[in-house]
Amino acid sequence: MNVKRVVRTLVVGAVVGFLIAASPAATAPRNARSGAETGANAQGGNAQQASPAGRPPADSSMERVAAVVNEDVISLSDLLARTQLALVSSGIPDSVEGRQRLTQQVLRQLIDERLQLQEAKRLNITVGDEDVAQAVARVAEQNRMTPEQLHKFFAERRVPITTLKAQAKAQLAWNKLVQRRLRPSIQIGEEEIDAAVQRVQANAGKPEYLIAEIFLTVDTPDQDDEVRRAIERLFDQIRQGANFAAVARQFSQSATAAQGGDFGWVQQGQLSEDLDGALRKLRPGELSRPTRSPSGYHLLLLREQRTVNAGNPAEMKVTLKQILLPVTPAAGRAAQTALAAQLGRELSGCAAFDAKAREINRGGRTDLGTVRLGDIPPQLAQVVASTPVGQATPPLADDKQVIVLMVCDRILPPSGSAPPREAIANAIGGERLDMLARRYLRDLRRAAFVDVRV
Repeated sequence: MNVKRVVRTLVVGAVVGFLIAASPAATAPRNARSGAETGANAQGGNAQQASPAGRPPADSSMERVAAVVNEDVISLSDLLARTQLALVSSGIPDSVEGRQRLTQQVLRQLIDERLQLQEAKRLNITVGDEDVAQAVARVAEQNRMTPEQLHKFFAERRVPITTLKAQAKAQLAWNKLVQRRLRPSIQIGEEEIDAAVQRVQANAGKPEYLIAEIFLTVDTPDQDDEVRRAIERLFDQIRQGANFAAVARQFSQSATAAQGGDFGWVQQGQLSEDLDGALRKLRPGELSRPTRSPSGYHLLLLREQRTVNAGNPAEMKVTLKQILLPVTPAAGRAAQTALAAQLGRELSGCAAFDAKAREINRGGRTDLGTVRLGDIPPQLAQVVASTPVGQATPPLADDKQVIVLMVCDRILPPSGSAPPREAIANAIGGERLDMLARRYLRDLRRAAFVDVRV
């Protein structure tokens, strides 16, 4: 019987021991023991002395295995070369400590890439040498180099160019697989596009954010601590000067990784509640602390902030309903204000609000119709303009009455129109494709035989 097992915890102690062996005080080999048996101080097999930069010795006749992924082998030299690539590209100092911090993330990424390549091969998806060469040329162009200069740059830093090519090949194969196998299954209805257009209109005059992200997925609850520690290490490295975009390209598990984590513009409420809250606390140029979402951990970099285009605010039109609570000796201003705030929190949507308004203000005017913001008092117009559709305003009180309003519709002036429907459909499709791709890779991990030997 072929029993499959998944080794979820990536033990890095053996690699760390291998790197430390380069120092004069730690050159004696240890006894061969299993990393799983001895924990962080284990070293499988007899240690070879590493070069000062932590690279394997020139003699590869005793090449060690870092991990087995189904029937493929990730060698220790693969792991060390890829770690060197991550160090060079991200700007993290080349030290034993820096390598120790990166090893776990690098090995996890290499395992994922082997799974992606294996699945692409199973589906007869191929990536030609010309495709890989073009990808390497794009990397050179992004760094304002020629391919020849890029090769020389890597050679001077002892990074085999084959390491970059292997990474590019895995990314290209996975992208082809996702486009061919997953994209045809995505269907976007007109009602979804309509809802997105309405959200844009409802957010007119509110802030929107240009962000970049680094995302690490959590497939099962037992991985949570491991992934949290990994994202915290990346957070520390970026705070200490590592390049955010380069770290995202090497380690982020989102579809935005290839663009250095560039997510584009998002509006308030577009992300999950936890991420939206983290984003609101940032100023341009600031990095969020690791933030948990239902699917994993995120780092968000706020690049720019602006106000959603609404044209001339005075020309915006809104449809309003109201609940009016009179101030009387029996029901003072404070009591009525508290009641109005409670109603605003409890009532969601115009139908529920209108029903309660008719119940409270029998015979009174509850429907204010559609009004132009330029035709109402400026202070009230500012409150209404910043209130999303379907939500109530804060209580508006004076000595005679307390009023709470609900915005039921918002019509932007022509210059504040929503993006083209095609662009909105593409954005919705991209988000859905990213989610399906993450699920696909998660299922590959769960079905795989992965044996980590370092």
